[in-house]
Amino acid sequence: MKKLGIQLFSAEDALDRDFRGAVKAMAEMGYTSVEGAIYDNVTVDEFASSVKDAGLSVSGIHCDLSRLDNEFDKTIAYFNTLDCHDFIIPWSTWEDKDYINMANGINKYQPILKKEGIDLHFHNHQYEFLDRIARGPHNCIPFEHLRRETDVLFQIDMYWVAVAGKDPLKVIAENKDRIKFVHMKDGLLGSEDGDAKVLGCGQAPVIAVRDLVLELGLEMIVENECREPDGLTAAAECYKFLTK
Repeated sequence: MKKLGIQLFSAEDALDRDFRGAVKAMAEMGYTSVEGAIYDNVTVDEFASSVKDAGLSVSGIHCDLSRLDNEFDKTIAYFNTLDCHDFIIPWSTWEDKDYINMANGINKYQPILKKEGIDLHFHNHQYEFLDRIARGPHNCIPFEHLRRETDVLFQIDMYWVAVAGKDPLKVIAENKDRIKFVHMKDGLLGSEDGDAKVLGCGQAPVIAVRDLVLELGLEMIVENECREPDGLTAAAECYKFLTK
């Protein structure tokens, strides 16, 4: 496996103690990139130097689209400092008006970001696939609305798709031309809220998704929300499971 990234949130406990040391530890496990956010407790220069010194790259940054309304230049500078070209919207609520607002925001900023050399992605949770969620102007689930009304790329979180009762293999295959990254995550199924586990210890079809992602030439990003016994130990277990 040539590329395997990790969302830094997976070892948030270690990052809070020693950001640079935690990034280095992930590189030593075998990860080739990290996905992050805009941090308040770590300067962008420290973030960039930690990644560079570890021999890694920044695959993407999770960032609210609304930040561009008031801090556009500062946000672009953050991405440029990290040599990062992928802006990932991490979350949305889905009242009726949110369908329109999210689609409008994406359609406003996607071409602007493109001119800056940055691609725009949307990261799903379970809500984008739940039939009970407010269905918006086209009487469809949020994911389908974004697919129809925008050209945004999708960062598919395979576990949350499965939690919603959908087939992540089908979602990935049907949208492969709009996907660059797939979040690899595991946990128990049967509850709408989910119950995260280390990769291989849950009920999500992790290996089948891994094989499909490799076949399609997409990139995998580990996002482990189960930090047992701690984030770095769990991150190492996830790496071993995916590369065995």
